Amino acid sequence: MIRSLRPSDLARLLFLHPAEGGTRAFTLDSAAHPSACEYRPNRYVARALAWRSRRGGWIAFGRPGMTGVVRVRRRNGPTVWEVSELFLSMNADPEIDGAVLLGELADVAARSGIQRVFLRIEDGSPMATAARRAGYRFQTRETLYRRPEDLRGQDQPAHYPGESGWRTVHDEDLQGIYRLYGAATPLSVRETAGMTLPEWRDSLEPLPRPSRGGIFGGARSSDVNSGEMLLDGEDAPVAWMRYSDASNERLFTLMVEPEARVDLDEVVHGVLAGGFGMPAAMLVPLYARRIAMALQAAEFIPGQDYELFARQTAERAKIPRNAMAAAGG
Repeated sequence: MIRSLRPSDLARLLFLHPAEGGTRAFTLDSAAHPSACEYRPNRYVARALAWRSRRGGWIAFGRPGMTGVVRVRRRNGPTVWEVSELFLSMNADPEIDGAVLLGELADVAARSGIQRVFLRIEDGSPMATAARRAGYRFQTRETLYRRPEDLRGQDQPAHYPGESGWRTVHDEDLQGIYRLYGAATPLSVRETAGMTLPEWRDSLEPLPRPSRGGIFGGARSSDVNSGEMLLDGEDAPVAWMRYSDASNERLFTLMVEPEARVDLDEVVHGVLAGGFGMPAAMLVPLYARRIAMALQAAEFIPGQDYELFARQTAERAKIPRNAMAAAGG
């Protein structure tokens, strides 16, 4: 059984000792910042006491009693959740109790009008078995690439100079970026991440956002330097980048047109043009091998591997043929 947090759960939350000491689920930002993966009972205590916050945190009960706690957050739109934290108790079986927890979470999502739930776990985690048992589909394997501190370079203003070739994203660029997504992403991934433009837009992972600008929504903060940039080709965008400087580290996502005649080394140089003075990190899916090679050439170091799963919680409407064509399907 899974239910939202209540004030009566305070003692359980305070005395929970998670198995393996950390979360079993990761987001784009927590994967880059290991310190964010520790169990902090005060977060859950606050949610248990605040009426409006309770629906963001759930507590699970199973065969051994309390199975664990889980937090979700909205992705880029109102129809998509991602599991931001998942802590199992010491006496829980991750493959069995984890499957029950994830399955019941998907049922809660469906009742709440959520169409899709994403889950990222470490490669080799027993939660992969749990996710499959709970009906989550494997989407892709990812590697976290980091540019270490000793390669930061000199401290320079964090902006993107015009000579780098990148420009700010505007509202009218949305369709072009969507076509780029369709060309750069395998069909097996698009089926779980969203096929139509609204589904894909809602499924984008949130980055901390400035108080103004940006066409893709997400959490907003006036003290975070973040944004979206395009690299134009002759007829259409050839690369799309999102970045955030949260936690004194430049966190990137990057998408590149696979058939375009573009120098990936130059693309990565442009990505880094505004980020000198801080470390950099990027999660790269397995199918984006050209990006991975270009990052390694720029002295990024591959680190932890992750697996991304998604579960559809509601029956999808028939996808219009022109929407599939727009997404490259």
